[in-house]
Formats: sequence, C-alpha cells, structure tokens
Amino acid sequence: MSTNEPHYTPNVVVADPRVRKVANVILGVALVIFPAAAVLDASSPALDFSAWLVPATAVTSFLAGVFGLAVTAPNVPSK
Repeated sequence: MSTNEPHYTPNVVVADPRVRKVANVILGVALVIFPAAAVLDASSPALDFSAWLVPATAVTSFLAGVFGLAVTAPNVPSK
C-alpha cells in the first residue's frame, strides 16, 4: 500500500524537502552556469572572467560535494 506521506528516515540531515530541493537547484544552476561562462571566456579574447570564475567554481564544486555526501546520500533509502 502506497501513501503520499514521506517515510521516516532517521539519518536525514536537512528534514525539509523544500530546502533540499532549493539547495540542489541553486548548486545545479551554478554548476551549469560557471562552466558555460568558462567556455564563453575561453572563446572570447575580450572577456576575462577568470578572476572570479576560478574561485567561484572551486567553492561551488566543494559545496556540491559536501551537499551530496552530507545531505543527498544519507537521504537515499536503503531498501
């Protein structure tokens, strides 16, 4: 029997699914925009985004990894 109520998962780090979704969307958008900006930067000699692009990509990649390991992975049901 299936219900629409969420199942109790004892190891959920972020309990509110809306917060998890918003954080995932923000990180996902950043992880798409930053490489696109890098391609644009590399293809146009008039642009130089590297001063902010490299640190922003590093921080975003780190946060995405931490979020995936600390929030997403523990929230995946084992059965």
